[in-house]
Amino acid sequence: MSEDLRNAMTKVIVEKLRCKSLMFMPSHVCATFPFNTQNALVVDIGHSECVAVPVIEGVTMLNEFESARSICGQQLERRVRELLEKYGQMEELSGERRTLTEADWEDIDRIRLIETLSLSLICLDKERAQKWKEWEEAEGEKPSIENLCKEKTVPINGKSIVVPPVVFETAIEIFFDESLNPNSFDLSLPKILHKVVSKCPIDIRRKLFPNILLAGGVSTIPGLMKRIEQEINEIDEKNGTKYTEVVKFYQFSEIKNSPLFVSWVGASLLGSLRETIERKSLTLEQWKAGKLAADWTDMIVKAR
Repeated sequence: MSEDLRNAMTKVIVEKLRCKSLMFMPSHVCATFPFNTQNALVVDIGHSECVAVPVIEGVTMLNEFESARSICGQQLERRVRELLEKYGQMEELSGERRTLTEADWEDIDRIRLIETLSLSLICLDKERAQKWKEWEEAEGEKPSIENLCKEKTVPINGKSIVVPPVVFETAIEIFFDESLNPNSFDLSLPKILHKVVSKCPIDIRRKLFPNILLAGGVSTIPGLMKRIEQEINEIDEKNGTKYTEVVKFYQFSEIKNSPLFVSWVGASLLGSLRETIERKSLTLEQWKAGKLAADWTDMIVKAR
């Protein structure tokens, strides 16, 4: 954040809330603490944007970070809506099916169905995703395709909204197929990660792909990590860069949806280190004496 904003927040927290001490720390660094590492390629896929930033020796390398507004939860919901408008149907009590009307969409928005569907998606491997793309592009009779998700019906006002498998299995493709974001100049997610690594100093590039850390709600979609690995390896081979021999991810396999709160876990762990907090925090007495809150990078530099 800007220095002015940080100082304004400090003034409120210290003077109004009477907090005894305060320390600012990047959420991307916090996310690395639960895994006991200081080196990671942190990819935070949030609601409004995706931010990829390397963290080396506990320092966020801001000159190498990349962001994209077309790769986020908000755009994913947009894609789910587009697919439902195109392929969704309403099933009457008689069993007859029809296209969705404007009145149906009012009900859909009222029950926040798009948001619910966005939490039930899966990510396919590249080969299966290509088959779905051919299916969508086919005119007239559609070719048969094996589905991993079954058709689902959502009861509403005595009727049922029919959600076909194409919604669940292809919505996430906006992260990998740039043509699905015609109003954006953003690269695909794998290309963004490859670009971030290519911008880093040559001696640390090979440390990043084996240490990818995904954060944010979208990161919990099944199959996403496997697809990213597949795409990165393909880009690396195509470009002849060989930035890594293996692509790996930090994750708590036994904890469900851990990417949602991994930064909070890291902040909690750091907060339990009393000596570290006392050494790096701005105290109430220091604020009264005219000292301002430093950002994390300043504290790291001074510590060295």
